[in-house]
Amino acid sequence: MEIKLHANATTTPRVRRYIQKSDKSDRVLAQELGISVATVRRWRQRQDVTDRHTKPKNVRKVLTDEQSQLINWLRQKLQLPLDEMLVIVNQGMLQPISRAGLDRYLRGVGQRSEDENKILRGKKALKAGELPGNLSLFYQRVSLLAEDGGEQHILWAQEQVSGWLSARAFAGASPMLVVNWLKEVFQLCPGDIQSIETENKKLFGNSESETYPLQQWCIAQGVTLRQAPSPQMELVLRLDVSLAELLPVAKNGSLDAILQAICASFNEQWPQKKLGDQTPSAFWLQHLPS
Repeated sequence: MEIKLHANATTTPRVRRYIQKSDKSDRVLAQELGISVATVRRWRQRQDVTDRHTKPKNVRKVLTDEQSQLINWLRQKLQLPLDEMLVIVNQGMLQPISRAGLDRYLRGVGQRSEDENKILRGKKALKAGELPGNLSLFYQRVSLLAEDGGEQHILWAQEQVSGWLSARAFAGASPMLVVNWLKEVFQLCPGDIQSIETENKKLFGNSESETYPLQQWCIAQGVTLRQAPSPQMELVLRLDVSLAELLPVAKNGSLDAILQAICASFNEQWPQKKLGDQTPSAFWLQHLPS
């Protein structure tokens, strides 16, 4: 029979059983067996002769199951980059996970698509001749518990070079709401917007149609509008736990309020290596098109 012992074990099960049954003193047994008195005493206090697991009895789990599921969903369906995910986890979930730790976790969840990996940001985008001023628009429908507001519609915009982010949650969504929201986004942007890329035809309209409010507004603003190469299917994110449990920072606020707070923190307080250790807002301001 194969006996598995701890790597640092100085006794075998047979010796341990001998210690437990012996009437000799601890010191005499230690000298006889060539082990320490502490080892003798430890095995005399035990009823078994097998090694115990070295794994801690109480393992501290940083993320709840629901938080892990949300991170997995954001990574697999929305393809959010690591820095954006880090802000959601640190600021929204109040979990002190390092960038390296989250990166290791995400590698187990799934890699970004080839199209996402081709997107250049920060210093790499500048070397390729790109400048800030191009927005990507996204839409997500979320089903919350009734006490958290029920169904919510999230609109967010991200500048492609700096990563600057703006997001809001609304009780409903319409093409005209998109225009009114964009007017607000344009006021918050550090610089001017030259182009907008959309991914939801139903809400944002087709870039070739001039009848949608967004198309008409972009024409009036002199902004180029284009459709994403591979528009994503509309998926509903259903949350079966309270918003406060999922995002503790939202305990005393709405989903809309916490989204705005996370975006403000990300844009103004989170320097990124790919941006030359600058925040998205500072990077955008430094590289305004001439």
